[in-house]
Amino acid sequence: MLRLVVFAIAINDVRDIFGADAALAERLRQVAATRFGEAAPQKRHWFKPMQRRDPDTEVRTDRPLRTDVDALLSGGYIEPDRTVFCWRILLAWLDDLAAARAEVAWEPERFDAVEWDLARAGLNSDYSLRRLADRQIGAPLRPLQGQVVGYAKAVHVAETAEAVKAALADPEMTSETAEFVAPILQVLEVAAERGLDVVVVGAD
Repeated sequence: MLRLVVFAIAINDVRDIFGADAALAERLRQVAATRFGEAAPQKRHWFKPMQRRDPDTEVRTDRPLRTDVDALLSGGYIEPDRTVFCWRILLAWLDDLAAARAEVAWEPERFDAVEWDLARAGLNSDYSLRRLADRQIGAPLRPLQGQVVGYAKAVHVAETAEAVKAALADPEMTSETAEFVAPILQVLEVAAERGLDVVVVGAD
């Protein structure tokens, strides 16, 4: 199921991942190792060279690799066929670094209905949920085809939190929209309290 993940985090902390200093790189390597596992150490066997397929040295293509971690932390070039795995790694790192996070199902029609309900309740279009992903995060990792990726500055986040809260107080607000928006609002409020930006990433 596709989803949107909303993080309360300073955009500079996100950008610092790409070209991370030693302390941050060590922390993030540990997160990646815990989440995705380390590559198994190579074993030596006398008859291995005669085998057509060596499972100990075969490159895995179904999960993030240590080379993906290295590419992200160095801010280096990411092969197109590794981009999806690099996004999985980055999401794990944002989970670790963010002050708060929430995720909601990403269904365009449902999202449009939520935006309509908020607008009908008086939410100014400047504070629509879509505006939270208006700015490019400015990182070497490029979005996937059709992926939602962006951020909103702290001042805009704080104003959006107040505006959304007022819209949800409308007596005609539907329970479906209120339930959808509630976890997002919680992240916005944490960000507002701490002066943080908000980063939004689409994920599978």
